Amino acid sequence: MTGLRGGAVQDNWGLDARFSDGTLDGDQRLVLRSSSATGIAASLTRLQEFAVQKAAFRAGVTVPEPLFASDDPAIFGKPFFVMRRTPGIAAPDRITGDRAFDPVLPTLAERLGRELARIHMIRPPRHDLAFLAPCGKIGPMQQIAGIRAYLDRHPTPRPVLEWGMRWLETHLPPPAAPVLCHHDFRTGNYLVDDGELTAILDWEFAGWGDPHEDIGWFCCKSWRFARLDREAGGIAARAAFYRGYESESGRLIDPHRVRFWEVMASVRWAMIALEQTDRYVISGERDLDLALTGRRATECELEILMLLDPEREKASCPRDRRSPAPSQREAILCMHDAPSGTALLALAGEVLLSELMPLLPEDRRPDALLVARCIAIAQREAKTRAAPDPELRVLYGSGSGTDELLRRFARELRIGAFENFPDRELCGRAILWRLTIAKLRQSNPEFLAANGFD
Repeated sequence: MTGLRGGAVQDNWGLDARFSDGTLDGDQRLVLRSSSATGIAASLTRLQEFAVQKAAFRAGVTVPEPLFASDDPAIFGKPFFVMRRTPGIAAPDRITGDRAFDPVLPTLAERLGRELARIHMIRPPRHDLAFLAPCGKIGPMQQIAGIRAYLDRHPTPRPVLEWGMRWLETHLPPPAAPVLCHHDFRTGNYLVDDGELTAILDWEFAGWGDPHEDIGWFCCKSWRFARLDREAGGIAARAAFYRGYESESGRLIDPHRVRFWEVMASVRWAMIALEQTDRYVISGERDLDLALTGRRATECELEILMLLDPEREKASCPRDRRSPAPSQREAILCMHDAPSGTALLALAGEVLLSELMPLLPEDRRPDALLVARCIAIAQREAKTRAAPDPELRVLYGSGSGTDELLRRFARELRIGAFENFPDRELCGRAILWRLTIAKLRQSNPEFLAANGFD
């Protein structure tokens, strides 16, 4: 049994097995999927995920055939299910960035549209999926409430997320007839072999919902990887993906609903990214990838600003768009995301010394890149002195620390306190832009550059 790379929430193991009779008689290449030591609350159990994947397989969706499942701890120590092992690669940076894939990507996007339409043909009620939450409990307002509850528990205020959620709750689309949504349908969660789609993977977040939710998630900038200009999953223009979906489903895609769910996707992925890092910060799971994932929340915040405040982005004053001179650094809020750069550097050194230095085969090179990224973040943080944003001081006075200023700012954004005061609203947006850009200059300046910020 060999551990398989990929799968940020669950553990996957490759199995080569020989059966003596029955439908699996002979040699079989299989995957055993089990829960990781720590996880995310929104994830289905392994037996529930098995049932969803089984329903999708029977509906003609291209998924690995689910074979059997068990929650008997005597077998593997924890619940698991087994499915056929499907050939192909899922590496998103390779699929979106390797020019060898370019000729097949529009066709792949259209095929993915068709696959998503087949998923959405599964509708309630379904006795085999009775464990899925009723639609009235998982709609957009319920999602917003859940994210706000999480942020209320989180030690670091996130004003951009509060501002984005305020926009969402004031722009709710009319209810839609619910369908089965994958809820993580994106590049990285499907396999491609020799240019052909071979499997849709990772069904742990599936549930009933608005079909446009999956479309917005697939088109969200967070899942474009090496090609931010290709709006359909980093592989093609939307037209090809939409064409496949509409031809298979017989329904037209509503671009206004898609935009709503793209904003929601950025908010939701930001929370999931923070939850992933909680597995390191709170639960103690020693994993560099998890430790770094929380910083992707700021990338989501930049996308929220670019989607909802495009004129501000186009008209940003020069100091927003270039690296600040040393004399300006104290005027910019450079808030450190958890874990701190010092903690990341210590963990990076531990991994480097105990795991990577003795042997660096090719399959460990991604870990070496994570180590290098941790060190670079720590170095950038060490060079930047955090200081409160001067306009926050103007809004709230000088008697509070940075965290308290941000918490007050976030609370007021949540309730729309600036919306009837144009000057304060413009000031608030300017703070959001500066906060987000300053944080990304520390954690991911390459992402800033890819989005047109020098």
